[in-house]
Amino acid sequence: MFKSTIAALIIFCSTLYAETNKVNVILEANIAPPFWSPNLPFNGLGGEIIHEISKIEDINATIVYKPLSRIIDDDSNNDLGNPAFFIKNQEYQEIIPILIYDIAFYYYEKDHIQLHHTSNSHHEAITLDDLQGKKIGVLKGSNIDRKFFQNIGINFEESYNQESLFKKLKIGRVDYVLEIELVGNQIIDRLFSSVGNDFVSIPIAGESNPIAIMLAYEQKDAALIARKFRHGLEQIIQNGVYQAIFDKYAYGKKLSEEWFYILKMYNMIYNREDK
Repeated sequence: MFKSTIAALIIFCSTLYAETNKVNVILEANIAPPFWSPNLPFNGLGGEIIHEISKIEDINATIVYKPLSRIIDDDSNNDLGNPAFFIKNQEYQEIIPILIYDIAFYYYEKDHIQLHHTSNSHHEAITLDDLQGKKIGVLKGSNIDRKFFQNIGINFEESYNQESLFKKLKIGRVDYVLEIELVGNQIIDRLFSSVGNDFVSIPIAGESNPIAIMLAYEQKDAALIARKFRHGLEQIIQNGVYQAIFDKYAYGKKLSEEWFYILKMYNMIYNREDK
């Protein structure tokens, strides 16, 4: 029902070849911890996965950050993020999913634990009835059929800044925030740790989406770069490094077999030669 733009988009790759045949790759990203941040070791969860792949595959990868507004407003760039959002505007030579993210509804209820100590939320799922007459905070650029929801009395408030959405949620300016689960958890932990239990998240079933490196048709040596990233990803999954990296940033969320099945599925979808 909902698709969200990952607020961390690696959007440009260029390659150079030294005598050692090391591939130099420049990756542009929007800051969105824990996936991407210059203030986290190795640039966060996604950055550390790229770092470990790069060590195995002899890649020199550099991440450079741009504001989300520039990424969304400029559709002439090569992108990385959720392909479902970007493919409608561009075609790509190579797409390499490296992560999966889940989307959740967040709402704020003061003294939530004391009032509802036997349950983590009022509902097991958010329904359209729950949302009628409500205002939902979303990241600008999120791929949502607004006309459908507005026709049934559901409105949206957009922002380029995820932190501002959660601040509005806490003071009641929006009723829900629709956000990537790990990003939302990180924002709450960083900004509202003293009242973190008052923020309730309800994941949306069936809304696991990929974060993928997407190389444009104009990208030189895209096939070689893609092979290296795919092979390196397989290696760090098999040797347990991927799991260890995820555990550092996941706020208690555990990887499951389903996670790796979904990641493999998206790699098959976007990599026809591997089917």
